Amino acid sequence: MLEKVVDSLLVEHEEYLEAGKLFLFTRKGIFQARINTADSDRRYLYRSLRTRDLDLARKLASQFYYEVEFRKSEQLPLRSKTFGQVIEEYIALRQAQYDRSERMPVNHSHQRETSIWMLRQIKRVSRFWLEYCGGRAVGRVDSTVLRDYVQWRRDYYHRKPQDQWPRNARPNPADKTLEWEITLAKTLLKYAHERGYRGQAQLPTWRFKSKTRIVRPAFTVSEMARVQWGFRAWIKSAEGDSERHYHRQLLRHYVDILAKSGLRVGEANNLLTSDIHPFTDGYGQKNYQLQVKGKTGARVVIPLKSAVASIEAVLELNQYQKSYKGSFRAHRKAKNENRADWFFRMLDGNRVITLIDQFQIYLKHIDTDKNRYGEKYTLYSLRHFYAARMLEKNVPVFDIARNMGTSVQNIELYYGRSVTALNKATMLGG
Repeated sequence: MLEKVVDSLLVEHEEYLEAGKLFLFTRKGIFQARINTADSDRRYLYRSLRTRDLDLARKLASQFYYEVEFRKSEQLPLRSKTFGQVIEEYIALRQAQYDRSERMPVNHSHQRETSIWMLRQIKRVSRFWLEYCGGRAVGRVDSTVLRDYVQWRRDYYHRKPQDQWPRNARPNPADKTLEWEITLAKTLLKYAHERGYRGQAQLPTWRFKSKTRIVRPAFTVSEMARVQWGFRAWIKSAEGDSERHYHRQLLRHYVDILAKSGLRVGEANNLLTSDIHPFTDGYGQKNYQLQVKGKTGARVVIPLKSAVASIEAVLELNQYQKSYKGSFRAHRKAKNENRADWFFRMLDGNRVITLIDQFQIYLKHIDTDKNRYGEKYTLYSLRHFYAARMLEKNVPVFDIARNMGTSVQNIELYYGRSVTALNKATMLGG
């Protein structure tokens, strides 16, 4: 018996099928199939048939051949990729974009294509998709697959023992989280479609729509007054520590400008000094125009006149930062970020990535980190405060929306709930 096995390994089988277009052969006794595709990229397609039985090998080889012929007739890619391979390729592309931006200064002629935060988010969410359907052919990821993902994702952590959950795991994903994860999958499918990995297969049209809207809490007028007045003592307590004193001043003016302009956090962080333009309004008073480029495109933002003092204070801080000769203990090893003329800048000259941690520490210090319902304030609560105040002042909602770079519908859905202006109450009361 052993001698027959040895002989079968020494004598390799070879034959042509399907009018010579299909070549059947063995390699170490295992049958393989090869098809000539006449493709200039790669001429042959190979498949291991994983059998030593000749009759079964012929049957499997013929199935392989007609599968390839079908893909040709339907203009489908002959070498299909799995969704997992597409995910890995897409992540490599975004990683290369980030690495390239790290080697170049970020300015108006070169904007960062992929931030480190977006790259981390893509990698984090991609792990779910790899586990869910990473082995599926990308052309077979359709609307049904996307729809079924929602329930799979909601059950994901509940299928595992709690001691296997990651430290910051959220077992019940919010609708907004699921909406973002579905959007990423559709982005990946569009990427695959543009590169011909899906052939003529239609892109999925199904979309997950969040049923619940998360409306961040907005500061009340009295709370905002407490926030602004509390900075004085907090900054004074840091005198003698130049680094802490600088960053507390920066946070104070950062908060004031966001609360009086409605800027998004990312828009504020990307501002350059060259984006700040002084002008005189129709009352002969000085103000500034902010040239902003955000997720809705470029626009001009006009802050409240009361923000002028903070804008000019930041410009003065920037002059201090340029002349600072001390060592910055929290120095980040960012490449070339300090070449750009950032408006909000850290003491090492780098752009502000996030001040949320400092803001939360300060809010806890003044006991104003949550509203009466226990909802936690964030930097985006400043944008909500601005919108609510403008609505209370009866500024036309269209003008508010244009200044904030959003839609009238979003103003009404997300910000209008916070408005309790006296004149509205008077009108409702007759």
